[in-house]
Amino acid sequence: MTNPEHASLEQYVKLEQYVNMTELLARVDNDRELLAELLTLFKENFPRLQDALHSAVDSGDPLQIGKAAHTLKGMLGNLSIKQGAELAAGVEAAARAGDALQIRQALAAFDREAVGFSAALDVFMAGWKR
Repeated sequence: MTNPEHASLEQYVKLEQYVNMTELLARVDNDRELLAELLTLFKENFPRLQDALHSAVDSGDPLQIGKAAHTLKGMLGNLSIKQGAELAAGVEAAARAGDALQIRQALAAFDREAVGFSAALDVFMAGWKR
């Protein structure tokens, strides 16, 4: 089990570049065990959802792209990962417009951000391990 009390200040600050931790902690009533569970679920589900988005883009189906992007936008927004949610919303908007080039560009921007927040989350959560 993880213990968020043992994450270092440096790890916390790094994660704050991507996650509004004040807002997220308020959402979970400062329950750090719940936060640990939510972030663990995120780490388990995010890659699958990101893969679904890529598959939808590869298939060229704007409806599926929009659905996958919308799901990611909601997940990221609920975890106060604001920039990630905004970039997922950009993919969703591009899908609604049916612009294949814009979809690919928005997806590339989303993927770059995802690398950053995923890495920061991995480092942060590694600090929780005993």
